[in-house]
Amino acid sequence: MFKIFKHLLPLFVVQFFTWLGLFSLWIYATPVITRYIFKTTDAESLSFENGTSWVGICFAFYSLLAAVLTFYLPKIQKKITVQKVHAFALFAGSAGLLLMFFITDKYLLFVSFAFIGIAWSSISTTPYSIISSIAAEDKMTSYFAVFNFSVVIPQVTAAFLLGYLNKYVFGGESNLIILTGGVSMFIAAIIMWLLPVLKKNAEFQ
Repeated sequence: MFKIFKHLLPLFVVQFFTWLGLFSLWIYATPVITRYIFKTTDAESLSFENGTSWVGICFAFYSLLAAVLTFYLPKIQKKITVQKVHAFALFAGSAGLLLMFFITDKYLLFVSFAFIGIAWSSISTTPYSIISSIAAEDKMTSYFAVFNFSVVIPQVTAAFLLGYLNKYVFGGESNLIILTGGVSMFIAAIIMWLLPVLKKNAEFQ
């Protein structure tokens, strides 16, 4: 297992910063959009209800866009490397998260979530394609079992770190959490772009 983890370590680092960005969105999208776009923190108000509904619409939009784009990813990956495609997608996701900090109009959020949809189309598929390409057939199950921790670790980290940052560092300005998520995903994109092409581990051949 340790050899597998060592082989996957570069991808683990990418995954850590990627999912930290995603969890910043999933946890704080509603408080950010209701507070900074719909100008309310009153959970009993109509504006808050409209804001939460709009969050649902934005999430549905990026999920639908990602589902459509997923069908085109294999064609794009034939023209450039899988890792470069994933890096481009992460750059898009970073842009989407960073834009949310500056947007004040609810309709402009679709621009932000379009970029996030591009990222999600790759995040939800490409890392697993990479694992399939570098794992020996008889080690495939072990690789995926170890790889699952690349999502669990940032999830646990986000549960503690983001709340701490929001309360003690950012003074409750939750839009700064989304901004932090954008920076985190940008780091993931840079690492993915610079990462050498991952190959099968000779020890497992």
